[in-house]
Amino acid sequence: TEQALIEAYGEQWHEHITLGDILGSGCIAQVYKGVVFDDDGTRRPVAVKVMHPNVEDDIDADLDILRFSARLLEHLNFGPVRNLKWLNLPGFIEEMAVMLKIQLDLRTEGDHLVQFNKNFKGNETIVFPKLVEGYKPTRHVLMETFCEGVPIMDFIRNNKADRSLLSSMCSEAIKAVCQMIFLDNFTHGDLHPGNVLVSSDCKFILLDVGIVTQHSEADHKLISDILAAFIRCDGRKAGRLMIDDSNARLASVGDHSVEEEGFIEKIESMTMKASGKDYLMEKLGAYITEICDAASTHHVMLNQSFISAALAVKVQEGIALALDPSVEIWRIAIPIILEGERRHGRAAARAKEMIGFEGFMDWLTGGKISEQKEMEERDQKSIQHELGKYAGKGRKSG
Repeated sequence: TEQALIEAYGEQWHEHITLGDILGSGCIAQVYKGVVFDDDGTRRPVAVKVMHPNVEDDIDADLDILRFSARLLEHLNFGPVRNLKWLNLPGFIEEMAVMLKIQLDLRTEGDHLVQFNKNFKGNETIVFPKLVEGYKPTRHVLMETFCEGVPIMDFIRNNKADRSLLSSMCSEAIKAVCQMIFLDNFTHGDLHPGNVLVSSDCKFILLDVGIVTQHSEADHKLISDILAAFIRCDGRKAGRLMIDDSNARLASVGDHSVEEEGFIEKIESMTMKASGKDYLMEKLGAYITEICDAASTHHVMLNQSFISAALAVKVQEGIALALDPSVEIWRIAIPIILEGERRHGRAAARAKEMIGFEGFMDWLTGGKISEQKEMEERDQKSIQHELGKYAGKGRKSG
């Protein structure tokens, strides 16, 4: 710690920074509560994150073991590991490797703090720490504002009698996560209860933003569309999207899914079951297992981005249900999903899908298509009426 602070702030760092208790320690770094003394005598409470020594080598060794294990399992063509390749373990490990490697430079976490504060500017219920002016992040040291709060689970236990408060906070938590996933494409990747505090004025304080999931435009569209399809209970669409993505990636090796309709039916059946009391997000872990089993059977290679996003949703959904077990997440999520589709230029496609081609054209032209169709139908009826009168006169004269 001493050496890291000297490298970051110079030999005389003791003159303007004091470190107190360790607030927490993880696999990458430990965090101290500290105080910064300004030139005018002002004392500012801060949190100082210092990376563990040699952690880069430890991470590299662990990843090498995981990569070797995944490749070995993929080539074992018997028993329960026969179809593991369809779960795309190497892809999932590489995605995890990216997230871990990002944490090995605390300047990146500083950038994440800046971005989250920008994304949630004006939000009255979500708080992120800010960088401390005058103390620029370095590779091994990050200084941020100290945010006072109590752990989320303690807050829930202490306020369990105030269901109205917890329900309102639950809605705000769901909105925040949906904003990250569907609007910003910038999601806190480690939002477990230990990284969520509640302030004295009932605001959420989100900590430890070293892990962020941010996807390519194509992957973000895929993930958003699959999660949206599940939330809307459209299992057939979710299954079709997963198959199309898998076949596109397998085409280069001449492979493709098998019995596609069977896979779609399994996803649809699961979604129908999840639309009742076993709501999808409430038992997402079990449903991910079902999806993986169906993918192995039907040779659908799962996109690693979807699995990581789904697992992140599962962790965050657990907090929401702890706040309000009766919450209907879809009611809160769908308006944000629709806004995401609008922002990313997919509103027209979604409208066409929901209301059909004629309805879409009617929406696009402000009702002109319907008006024209009604006029044509009236004209057609008028013509048929006149022809009927004429035919009647002809029979009488005959």
